[in-house]
Amino acid sequence: MSLEHILVVDDEKRIVENITLCLKREGFQATGAYDGDEALRIFKKQRFDLVLLDVSMPGMNGYEVMEHIFAIDKEALIIIITGYASVESAIKALKIGAWDYLKKPFEYADLVKTVKNALSQKKLIADKKAVSARLEASEKQYEYMVNNSPDLIFTLDQKGCFTFANHQFEKVLGFAKNDLIGTGFETIIHEEDLSKASILTGLKENDQLSYDQLSNDQLLTDGQDILLRFKKAETKISQYDPYESFAFMELKATPMNMPASDTRDEFIGVYAVARDVTERVTLEDQLRQAQKMDAIGTLAGGIAHDFNNILMGIQGYASLVKSEFEQGSNEYKRLANIDAYVFSGAEMARQLLGFAQKTSKETSLINLNYLLKITAKLFGRTKKDISIEQNLDKQLWGTLVDEGLIKQVLMNLFVNARQAMPGGGKILIKSENVVVDESGLEKSGAYVKVTVADTGVGIDEEIITRIFDPFFTTKERGKGTGLGLATAYGIIKSHKGIFKVKSKSGKGSAFMFFLQASRTKVTPGKVSVEKEMIFNGKGMVLLVDDEKGVIEVCSEMLEHLGFQVKAVSNGVEAIEFLKIKNQKIDLVILDMVMPLMNGEETFEKIRALDPEMRILVSSGYSRETEIEKMMKKGCNGFISKPFDIVKLSEKLNTIFKTT
Repeated sequence: MSLEHILVVDDEKRIVENITLCLKREGFQATGAYDGDEALRIFKKQRFDLVLLDVSMPGMNGYEVMEHIFAIDKEALIIIITGYASVESAIKALKIGAWDYLKKPFEYADLVKTVKNALSQKKLIADKKAVSARLEASEKQYEYMVNNSPDLIFTLDQKGCFTFANHQFEKVLGFAKNDLIGTGFETIIHEEDLSKASILTGLKENDQLSYDQLSNDQLLTDGQDILLRFKKAETKISQYDPYESFAFMELKATPMNMPASDTRDEFIGVYAVARDVTERVTLEDQLRQAQKMDAIGTLAGGIAHDFNNILMGIQGYASLVKSEFEQGSNEYKRLANIDAYVFSGAEMARQLLGFAQKTSKETSLINLNYLLKITAKLFGRTKKDISIEQNLDKQLWGTLVDEGLIKQVLMNLFVNARQAMPGGGKILIKSENVVVDESGLEKSGAYVKVTVADTGVGIDEEIITRIFDPFFTTKERGKGTGLGLATAYGIIKSHKGIFKVKSKSGKGSAFMFFLQASRTKVTPGKVSVEKEMIFNGKGMVLLVDDEKGVIEVCSEMLEHLGFQVKAVSNGVEAIEFLKIKNQKIDLVILDMVMPLMNGEETFEKIRALDPEMRILVSSGYSRETEIEKMMKKGCNGFISKPFDIVKLSEKLNTIFKTT
């Protein structure tokens, strides 16, 4: 440890020598100077811990030397030595900055005591400044960490009022931290969540949280997180997205205590951290919704599957009987009506399968005006305060679509328009032929364009890019799934069409979809009229289906068409039968959904036995992607249940002509 160094300044050489000798005996370093100029030259070259300075010296007096020293080092420690001390001289010295003064003559003990006391005080001051500097640096670091934390950090007093809030409150919720100070915690909590944090929010004006209260509260004693909805400031809320009016926060609170006695602490407030988990909660909600939709979809798919098998029997037998009558007879007309009802039932089943996302498209060339009219009429019955205006092109081209799915698109758009006009309004439906180049749409060509416009609230430009996202909705929780527009968009895309939207807040919305056109004028209604052309076949058909009723009606239809039939109830039996090879099989009709061995696996095993085997896949419960996959593997065709003898005949005719 270095010795403390003292500069002794006096014009009397003897005094300088005696003082320096005394100081050295006490363990100090000491340097002498005999006038002010010499003292300043020495001080400029070297810093000293203390200066003993005589006031009365020739040339520059002690007061002047002091001022020069402080100009060099404002923290210099100076003790004045004077032979004629007075109140005025002492005050003057202290005003200039002297720490203390000694009056000549003085005892060396007094000198040592005064010097040691001054150096000790200087050390205390230096230590205090160092501690203050470290504390200030620590506070700045703490403040930086707290204000730059992604979490909301705050403290509450005994009344549950804010005493501190970090910058994140403004970033996440829109509340300036200074505006929160003194306000109650309950002011930013969603009303439905107040009970969850009652220990912090349920205080009366004159109540204060007590140690006994907090010791029994789970939030403050167990350290558990609770999920709360924090309100947002008006500036943070979008009128088009109610979800933005609050943020989900995971709150952890800790009591702040001060010792009040040997046995207990005094509660002075709460330190709390709230983490924004809105995105996580939203994703969890979407996952639950997806799981629920998947479960409902599976149920719907199962119902539709069984329903299709029932319809298969009705339609199959009706078509068999119908083939025995002339087209103009009353019997034929009655059976045709049965067919029409079966078709309606099949459409219902297809919608269920579409909900379950387990359907393949059944496309036909139609005039979309037909669908627009019947769907608008159906929707118009449900909402009398909405007028529907139709502007349909009478020369509209035909387009190849799945009728049931396009009906669903239109109905979803009508429902969306209705929700945008809670007080009523007008829907405009327009159809037209358009020819575009690549600059106009994604792909050039001829299109049938359909527009569904409303006079509703419109869509804010901030969210218009999200409206086709699954589960995105601006409706309140529990009042919509956010799947309507997403489903419509997906259906149009699956038809290789294009979906567009134009909207302005407060001015309504217009949804437009473009479907590739045939450039052929089509009479409104279905293009294809059933032709009672029965294919007369021959040979053996292996029918593979697990439903007894389906086997019976299909067997009769095949026999009516001239085929022999071998029926089995699953893929395992089919493979075993084919391995025997005691009878030539000309065609296999294969159900896709069966126990033991499904249709795809059975198909692969059949082709392994006979790569040239004709195979017609049949199903009332398969995704379009599954059917496409089978066709790519070399399947000769697909027929969707329910089907009648005419559809079956057409499929068989096509297969046997091309193979």
